[in-house]
Amino acid sequence: MADSGNNIISKVNQSGSGIDLSSLVTTLVEAETSPLQSALTKKVEATNLSISSFGTLSSKMSDLSTNLTTLENTNARTTDSSGSAVSLTVTDETKAQDINANIVVSALAKGQVVTYDLTHANLLNSSSVTAASAIDQGTLTFTKGGTNTTITINSANNTVQGLVDALNAISGVQANLVDASGSGGLALVIKSVTGTANAFTMTSSDTLTEFNTGSPAASNTSAQVTLSVAAADASFTVDGLAVTRSTNSLTDVFDGYQLDLNAVNSSATNVSSAIIATNARDRMQSFIDNINSVKTYLTTETKRGLDGAPNGSLVGDITAQAILRELSGLTTEPITGYGASSFYLANLGVQTERDGTLALDKTKFDSAIAADPSLSEIVFSSKYSTTSSNTTVTGSTNYPPKAGSYSFVYSSGNTATINAETVTKIDNANGQKVFTAANGDADNTSVTLLTDTATNATVRYGQSVIDRLQAYITNITSSTGSIKTRTTSLSEELSAFADEQTDLDAKIESLTTDYNVKFGSMEALVTQLNKTGEYLTSMMDAWNKKD
Repeated sequence: MADSGNNIISKVNQSGSGIDLSSLVTTLVEAETSPLQSALTKKVEATNLSISSFGTLSSKMSDLSTNLTTLENTNARTTDSSGSAVSLTVTDETKAQDINANIVVSALAKGQVVTYDLTHANLLNSSSVTAASAIDQGTLTFTKGGTNTTITINSANNTVQGLVDALNAISGVQANLVDASGSGGLALVIKSVTGTANAFTMTSSDTLTEFNTGSPAASNTSAQVTLSVAAADASFTVDGLAVTRSTNSLTDVFDGYQLDLNAVNSSATNVSSAIIATNARDRMQSFIDNINSVKTYLTTETKRGLDGAPNGSLVGDITAQAILRELSGLTTEPITGYGASSFYLANLGVQTERDGTLALDKTKFDSAIAADPSLSEIVFSSKYSTTSSNTTVTGSTNYPPKAGSYSFVYSSGNTATINAETVTKIDNANGQKVFTAANGDADNTSVTLLTDTATNATVRYGQSVIDRLQAYITNITSSTGSIKTRTTSLSEELSAFADEQTDLDAKIESLTTDYNVKFGSMEALVTQLNKTGEYLTSMMDAWNKKD
């Protein structure tokens, strides 16, 4: 529409004022609207930049979470063994203490192994036996650890494979078919988990008596069944103390460790564990570096430029400033639940620089860890603890209680108090009383009584700095978190700016039309005046000629 008006003006202007009215209209419209257009363009650009910056922040938060998880699973504590007969692995750094022990293994735990020669005359009496070969129907009683399991063989499962499947359905039992001869001479091999308590027998009083193993399990004189391996417990000494266990992988010898017995040894194997100062320091420095990466980004993007320097993409953004403050608070506020007193990262030599980043005083850190190796737990390991040897305490992983210390009081009966809340016991698998808080700051804290005796204890939950950070990251990066909410708000602002642009475009078109009409009218008048002037000049010239 504006172009049409300009064309009309151009045609009229040929005999009019001679002024470039098209350029004049464009100049006038731009003079009136360009400040509005410039301001709107800047707002759109700034909003798009903010959306991009929040996307970068979300990505950095995700990377931080991943890196923190890696650090959480990295042990500063190392283990060593003087021989391959015994090995030691850290399973829970919060419970692990320094170890230096000599272990002599006299016997490994073994599972009972019984082998049936299925080709034997007393069994299938065939040199070629397959998994599909039929067996008699009847009932077997499988006894392990004092527990009887009835196996029923009927028309639905009266095959060699049917028996194997029925045996494998029993907990702690493994049954396999082995071709010992390589020509179809199948053997049925039955194995139990390790330990004398897991020795087994299989008996029948009906048509399946050929599968009897005897009582106790032993090789059948008819040679159809062989006791290949007798069940046995592991026997070993720890610094001279005799110990027996039903398994070779032990988690109850050293708290926080798995001890694996791999072979019998004639001389002692030394196992040891200690926190290595350099490992602990490197882990702490990595933690600080990861935090600083996010803090530096936020500080830069929320900073107002000075002396002509550009502003950060998130300057003045309340959400970004709040996240920066929260990150700073999470690394400077007191840490409770690890003892009677609160701790600070400053106890480990962590200090805040003038620019807001964190720095590590390595000398102070090394001294703190040397004096109390468990102090690093406040950063890397959340922990439940209790002051009473008659109790253990656990809690929810997904919904832990508020970090801190809580009183536990039990006199007798089926009730106790946790943080002054009366709770009712629930018996666990060992018949012990378990009391779980369901309200208040101690919510989800569970206290187990090891013996039914009156107990007063202080139970604690210490939430590590990493777990606090992880909880915060999960919150702000969720679909309803502050980053998503702010990004949505910025996107809505862009939609509003698009509407403003539409209105501004309409205004530009309207102004152009108005100016074209006004200047068109002016040019029409000038043209008419020019024509009148030309007519009068012509008449005067004619009169002059008559004279």
